[in-house]
Amino acid sequence: WEKFDIRGKGLSQEIFTLSGGNQQKVVLAKFLALTPSLLLIDEPTKGVDVTTRSEIYRLLAELAADGMSIIVVSSELTELLAISHRVLIMHEGRQVSILESSTTNEAEALLACYGNFDLAVGGLAAFATSTTAGMLTTAGLDGTPHTPGAVLPAVLLGLAVGLLGGIISGFLVSYVGVLAFIATLGMAGVFASFAYYASDGKPVYGLVEHNFVDIARGSTIGLSNKIWIMLIFAAIIWFLLDQTPLGRRMYAVGGNPEAARYSGINTRLIRLIAFAICGVGAALGGLLGSASTATANVTATQPWMLDSIAAVFIGMAMFRNGKPNLPGTILGVITLRTLENGLNFTSINDFLQSAITGAVVVIAVIPSALSRIRQSR
Repeated sequence: WEKFDIRGKGLSQEIFTLSGGNQQKVVLAKFLALTPSLLLIDEPTKGVDVTTRSEIYRLLAELAADGMSIIVVSSELTELLAISHRVLIMHEGRQVSILESSTTNEAEALLACYGNFDLAVGGLAAFATSTTAGMLTTAGLDGTPHTPGAVLPAVLLGLAVGLLGGIISGFLVSYVGVLAFIATLGMAGVFASFAYYASDGKPVYGLVEHNFVDIARGSTIGLSNKIWIMLIFAAIIWFLLDQTPLGRRMYAVGGNPEAARYSGINTRLIRLIAFAICGVGAALGGLLGSASTATANVTATQPWMLDSIAAVFIGMAMFRNGKPNLPGTILGVITLRTLENGLNFTSINDFLQSAITGAVVVIAVIPSALSRIRQSR
């Protein structure tokens, strides 16, 4: 009674008449009386006041210092980081990460819960586009005539820029240890600055129409070449992910990086390859956009950072019960582009169109979220 500082009228008092915090301490004392070597407690401070919470933390610390193994299940991240030596993050019944609480903050833990995102796609697409446009323009930035270079080397150069940019981001995340959110957000600014520098902050007009602009504006078997390129790229990604050992390793690293590492997979290299592929995809999208308009506008790709994430989340909500997947992502892109094009034909204010798009994204993921809540119950 004294050790746990249970505040009441005495040992004869019925437990249900105690306060919530004191009831928690009584339950804890009841099981500690069995002198267990392992203690599993679920939400030990739920519904208690600040003072009782501190007392429970003190008791757990004393027990751990005496050699008892304690597993704490809690939905409060700050609590876990404060009282635990090591934090295991679980998602849908699987362990997705192991964090050392002494070297981890809340932001790192949250990113570990949600995985890696590449926020540099917009800036990288702009940089790749401006690089290619500099070779293919028929007029310099000052309006003077310019002899364009060959199309194929220019396109390959743009794709190489995307590949190199993805490798840089992947290296920072995988080998240097920078958080993906921070690394790719910072690189987005770097790539965008390079794009503005290469184009002097102006749209590059007069791109050669033969072979380059025709890539996007032409059609084959009644379908736009842009659609064919998208389908081919999607098929390559599908084959890579679902039919090759590399793809299976990517799924393993994405689902449970710690388990993948213990099974012998080079998780750093796999992450770097994923970022490299993402960089090539961003560059390809930028090149197709400039080919469609015969203009390289570095500001055109600015919304891609959030649009790409929105498309992935829409796809996660529609397929595989909240897990990233290629068909869902493609459908998410089509949904967003269809909505954007449809709003452009209306009289709705341009400033409100982004609000409508954001609301549609939220509404699209609500059914999946409610379904997971029902399943958890």
